[in-house]
Amino acid sequence: MKGLVIARSGARTEIWLPEQQKVVLGIPRGKLIKQGERIYAGDWVQVRIVAPNEAAIDAIDERKNLLPQPPVANVDKLIIVVSWREPEFSNLVLDGLLAQAEFFDLPATIVFNKMDLVRKRDLPKLESWISLYESIGYPVLKTSLKTGEGLDSLWEMMKGNLVVLAGPSGVGKSSILNALIPNAELRTDEVSEKTGRGRHVTTEIRLLFNPYGGWVADTPGFQRVDLPKWVALESLPVLYREFKQFQCEFNNCSHTNEPGCGVRAAVEQNLIEPKRYQTYLYWWDATKQIEEEG
Repeated sequence: MKGLVIARSGARTEIWLPEQQKVVLGIPRGKLIKQGERIYAGDWVQVRIVAPNEAAIDAIDERKNLLPQPPVANVDKLIIVVSWREPEFSNLVLDGLLAQAEFFDLPATIVFNKMDLVRKRDLPKLESWISLYESIGYPVLKTSLKTGEGLDSLWEMMKGNLVVLAGPSGVGKSSILNALIPNAELRTDEVSEKTGRGRHVTTEIRLLFNPYGGWVADTPGFQRVDLPKWVALESLPVLYREFKQFQCEFNNCSHTNEPGCGVRAAVEQNLIEPKRYQTYLYWWDATKQIEEEG
């Protein structure tokens, strides 16, 4: 029988059995333990019922991806939530999160939340950013919990998927999920004044059932960009997806200073948005510094 791991906390594993429409406690078999196989929330596993509310886990199905921190497997959609104000929009942070999504093979959707705070005079600038990301191939939604704008589209987009929300603290990730799943009461502390980041109050990773269908990870997701921590320098050039269509003289071109670089030529011709290229250079330097420090 096939089951979905919906919670991992220490040695405790909870599994949803679609055939029986119930949750059981999962017990890894000796073979899995011996092989050092790790089980994550989001894993599909092969199980056998051994007691009314217990199942032996015999095998873990192959994963299509794994979000490493916090670990969630088989993510269908990474929803990157940002805001134009409170906190102020940063394309550096957004581009870093998009590059991380590309690296971990996570399909990403961008949500501009708190649209009720956007001033009329700022709308043209915001729309130009939205047009840019849509032209690269990222779906973009505009939402407001205060006015209800875009929420139906967001619920529809999440339906039937295993979803993780990402984005800086303060953009409204927990509020979005509490609106979607009213009884969830997500367990988050207030933002820390010292670090400016929210603190999650439990190490448990749990998938919450989406009333529209699918699952949502009760986890803060990516709150900050750890791109240099995960990505090897030579991998970075392919994580900006619009760069791939331009031919360079050298196969291993870093798009920084090599002659015959098609990407830099495209930036000069405004075929690549210069602001995107600037964030690429920032993450290149940051990743290079981490590698040089060893």
